[in-house]
Amino acid sequence: MHELGVASEILDIALSEAGRHAAKKVTSIRLRVGVLRAIEPENLSFLFGHLARGTPAEGALLEIVEEPVRVECEGCGASEARSFTIECPRCKGPGVTVTGGDSLSILSLEIDA
Repeated sequence: MHELGVASEILDIALSEAGRHAAKKVTSIRLRVGVLRAIEPENLSFLFGHLARGTPAEGALLEIVEEPVRVECEGCGASEARSFTIECPRCKGPGVTVTGGDSLSILSLEIDA
């Protein structure tokens, strides 16, 4: 249920930006969310919609772009995984370097003036 705090922070940022630009409505918000954040997109969208009621962000589209984990394997190169791993998802070899999958950022915000 940590999505409630995330939804609240996203709404605060969206409303702040809308106010800064004297916008009447927030129409869409595009997010990048890493799979390691353990955020359920449906829960986040539901909670955002609930919190946004009665604000300029009510009805805004919340688009979530999922960021996978990037796995660099000494044996077969780079690949992606949907969770943290200590072995290569392709060749099952050890000696991997895992990066990414932990981002949480607003990529874009659309508003109507």
